[in-house]
Amino acid sequence: MLGRKGLLPALVRLSMARPVAPSATAPVGPDPPAVPMKACPIATTLGTMGRKWAITIVRDVAYFPDASFSLILRNNPGLRQRTLSLRLRQLKAEGIIERSPKAPGSRRSAYRLTPKGLELWPVLATLVQFGVHNHADVVFEDGIARNIEDVFPTSTALMLGRFAASRNGPERSPGTPG
Repeated sequence: MLGRKGLLPALVRLSMARPVAPSATAPVGPDPPAVPMKACPIATTLGTMGRKWAITIVRDVAYFPDASFSLILRNNPGLRQRTLSLRLRQLKAEGIIERSPKAPGSRRSAYRLTPKGLELWPVLATLVQFGVHNHADVVFEDGIARNIEDVFPTSTALMLGRFAASRNGPERSPGTPG
């Protein structure tokens, strides 16, 4: 396994590598990046979102509007108050979440996604899709695999964000923005 210092250069090399001729069984991947990259975007994102508890905290803020500190703590057995405070500060510093204004007379702080944080919905949706489809025995009482549209039938557009429009929309030709 590569150490943290070895992983980033390896991912950058991988993201800039020339594609190898596909075998008959291997799926074809995307073309090489059209714009040179200084660092791997996946590794960069995981610098924030890959920290322990970060993605589950974002999940709670996304799925429970105005999620409170205590709600997040309750939803994540094993998460300590100190760790939650640290992750909330880090996610706020990254511009992913913000503190909601307190209601008059309320002592409770709450958190919500920022516009930048809303861009994580498709990431969360992909993780949900993978879980409901590939881990149905753990996720559902009946163990039957499902798709995200079956679980959240009225929330697909929210969960897929800007990808929802391209999902059923017309095919784009290569090089067309959007």
